[in-house]
Amino acid sequence: MTKISNYKRGFTLIELIVVMAVFLFIIGAAIGIFLSIVQNQKKVLSQEQFLNQISYVEEYMSKALRMAKTAETTSDISCLGNKGYIYKLTNWNGQDAFGGIKFINQSDNNTCQEFLLQGGVLYDVKGVSRVALTSSDVIINFGYFIINGVLSQTNSTVATDSDGIQPRVTILLNVNIPGESDKTIQTTVSRRNLNVP
Repeated sequence: MTKISNYKRGFTLIELIVVMAVFLFIIGAAIGIFLSIVQNQKKVLSQEQFLNQISYVEEYMSKALRMAKTAETTSDISCLGNKGYIYKLTNWNGQDAFGGIKFINQSDNNTCQEFLLQGGVLYDVKGVSRVALTSSDVIINFGYFIINGVLSQTNSTVATDSDGIQPRVTILLNVNIPGESDKTIQTTVSRRNLNVP
């Protein structure tokens, strides 16, 4: 004769507590990983937006500087100071560099244009109009404009093509990137109509 047991086995209270603890630990770890991923994604998106702004500013300045023309007319000379000038460095910081560059933009109706760094903000100056190129989120520690590799006030502060050398302008910006150390971004531009012998 077989013995039939009416006793059905269930879970003890200790087993339920252990299972619940393991389950809560796994859920807690998953939530922690998810929150970490979200925070890192926000940081990456912020840095990407910041770098896009700096990239846009450098591309905008490069395009305008490539379209510089030689000063020939009276209004050109009043902008740059002398006939034959292409670029003129401005805004000497009193120590080691120029924070601005002035030129005549032939793609913008021969407008006298200046890029100027003041108080950590980069400006585009056209006549009396002054527009900030960088947002308040972008902090520029320092910036230099250099002509043909010259970074000193004792050397020439203007560029001409009378010496047969194609003028080159180097833009160097040191910026604060959120969540990272400072970065120095540099580009060199020469104007479009090349000196061809």
